[in-house]
Amino acid sequence: MTGQILDVRADIREVRIKHDPIPGFMDAMTMSFRVNDARLLEGLGRGDLITSTLAVTPSDSWLETLEKTGTRPVVEEMEGPGGPPPVVDLLEPGDAVPTIALIDQTGAAWTPETLARQAAAITFFSTRCALADHCPKMTERFKAVQALLASRRALAGRVRLVMVSFDPEHDTAPVLERHAAGVGADPAVWTFLTGDRAAIEAFAARFGVTVLRDPADPSNIAHNLRTAVVAPDGTIRTIHSGSEWTPEALVADLEAALAR
Repeated sequence: MTGQILDVRADIREVRIKHDPIPGFMDAMTMSFRVNDARLLEGLGRGDLITSTLAVTPSDSWLETLEKTGTRPVVEEMEGPGGPPPVVDLLEPGDAVPTIALIDQTGAAWTPETLARQAAAITFFSTRCALADHCPKMTERFKAVQALLASRRALAGRVRLVMVSFDPEHDTAPVLERHAAGVGADPAVWTFLTGDRAAIEAFAARFGVTVLRDPADPSNIAHNLRTAVVAPDGTIRTIHSGSEWTPEALVADLEAALAR
């Protein structure tokens, strides 16, 4: 993989890179990558051009090598025509889930009110995100949660898993329906949503999700990960950042939300 460094976070062994296409694997994107060996980040900084080896397993990804090949000024092209994303009012525990009109993988209309009397876990993703520890990891985690829910009869019909695509131009209802079938999603438990891109981005921003696109290539999406647990009354119970939460912990959060 080749590209340019936009940010180095040695404290968490992470580097954000605007990378070139990886033939047969992933389009050009701007994403954060983990290194297992913090020494790989020594002497590197914003603007450095790099070549690297990206290791990918079914459940993880990391940079095995990372070498500087040059440097050049960073072109801030991931911002929209109006500049950086605006400051938004982030949701906190106790806040109501914002209203939004979306459609599910069957083409049926969906709003947060659809969740009435159910606890829910809501996360955001794209079906064409290729890094194992980003969107695919969220899908695998939800699949594990679905299995845990199936083993607990007391939760039957009381919990909903919701994945909202921030790539709706690609992730249409038919695409999401095929994706749902491919991952073994039980439609009685697990819903995939799409809709208007601007509305989804505004909705996701309230949860702390930042979605940045290359204006020249909308498939080039940089994003972070957030997963919210919603109580049956439609209010936020907790929001998990990143992908470090476990399926068992999320089920415990959902059970606690039902007990409110």
